[in-house]
Amino acid sequence: MIRLQRLVLDNMRNISHGVLDFDDLPAGGSVTGIYGQNGSGKTTVIDAIGILRALLSGNMLPDTAGDAISVSTGLATLTATLLIGGKQKPSYLEYKVSLRRANPDSTRARVVSESVRIGDDLSRLGREALGHRMEDSETDGFVSTPVYVWRSIEAVTSVKTVVSRTADRAYMEGRSFLFSRCAALEDRPDAEFLIDWVVSRVREANGVSARSLTYINERFDEFVRLRKTLCDYATNDVFVSTTRRGSYAAYAFIPIMEEDSAGRNTEFLFDLLQPNPLTPGQAKRLGQTVESFDRILPTLVPGLHVLLKIGTAPSGKDGEDRVTAELFSRRGDITVPFRCESEGIIRITALLGYLKHAYNDENALVAVDEFDSGVFELLLGDMLYQLADGCAGQLVFTAHNLRALEVLPNGCIRTTVTDPNNRFAIIPRKSSTNNQRRRYLTASELGWSGPDIYDSPIPRMFGNSLYAAGHPDEDDDIDDDLAALNTSGTKVNRG
Repeated sequence: MIRLQRLVLDNMRNISHGVLDFDDLPAGGSVTGIYGQNGSGKTTVIDAIGILRALLSGNMLPDTAGDAISVSTGLATLTATLLIGGKQKPSYLEYKVSLRRANPDSTRARVVSESVRIGDDLSRLGREALGHRMEDSETDGFVSTPVYVWRSIEAVTSVKTVVSRTADRAYMEGRSFLFSRCAALEDRPDAEFLIDWVVSRVREANGVSARSLTYINERFDEFVRLRKTLCDYATNDVFVSTTRRGSYAAYAFIPIMEEDSAGRNTEFLFDLLQPNPLTPGQAKRLGQTVESFDRILPTLVPGLHVLLKIGTAPSGKDGEDRVTAELFSRRGDITVPFRCESEGIIRITALLGYLKHAYNDENALVAVDEFDSGVFELLLGDMLYQLADGCAGQLVFTAHNLRALEVLPNGCIRTTVTDPNNRFAIIPRKSSTNNQRRRYLTASELGWSGPDIYDSPIPRMFGNSLYAAGHPDEDDDIDDDLAALNTSGTKVNRG
């Protein structure tokens, strides 16, 4: 079993510091909803999980990872603590990584520091087992820790060449060095992971100090074992659904898993709203997914079924067979292209694959931004209640609709607060009502013992500003009124 136990964000967008702990439910899994006002860091949590997924799997950072870095500091740090194995014999791994923009105007990011701590007690992980960080400037290069161990490793000339080339490529491409595959003269997608390769080569080499070899046999070996598990986890079990900074298209794609030529699981995206050219193998996998959707959808939207229609298509560039696949919806005797459905139904369908994994797979981590987008409030409550009641994996979501606060246990809800140095909190428990929604609204409007939840606008300022925008000839008078409103909060009436 693998669980994300804790996520710490530092200097990511407008979060100076924030800590999120993910608590298990009686069903075994965890459901965590993040609520709060606009611009308070909810989406940043989902983006952070996407960044973590990319790094642990050895892939490049997302193209927009640079946008997650605070403009004021220019350096963002993400710390993730993961439980690996059963709770009877746990292993904990803490991965800490710092990012900066590739250049001031770039949306891309690069890894400038990373470290790993490992232990069997979450409260006592001890010193870092491995580290890799840039020195004072880019021209000074990187240093890997423990320094004495890496000096012994790089004393082996053939190993030093591969390590140096891998470090350079990891930095330039925006990858993790500690989770990278070897960079060689003939790079292959199935190249061995660097740390695994280093351990095997050093054991075969002469001249490595006994002290360094002992450390490699103990700490590096332990990391290699956990790295393999984490890489598979990030590749196969972590799913992230974002709004792509407001893009509607993100609602209309579903990920389909398949094996590549090297035997590794990869995913391709299927567009729900138009015909897709696919290989016969992809169409078969897609058909299995649509069959599972057809079992689930009628339980959410009575009478709604989905089916896949397969047609012929021209051969691919290499002469391989191709087909077209398009999704349709059916109610009774009426069948229409799925693109004709409402945004809410498209959104729900796009999430079904993710939710199926979260509900059934104890290793799954599903992160969804704006879970409630387009979903009827009562249906949203039913979905979240049943997910929390039987979820085996982990679901992390953001939302604005407060229905979840009425159906989920208190420990499932995190709220953002107005303090950027301590961005996340649990809704206050002490209240005259057990209704979390009422507690949240009361804390937002009247305050509570914790930090402010909502930075409310000045009363009537919005209406007056709309009036000012529509009456430019009255600018001087209205500007005076708005200035007075800033101090008094009283609406100025005009005849």
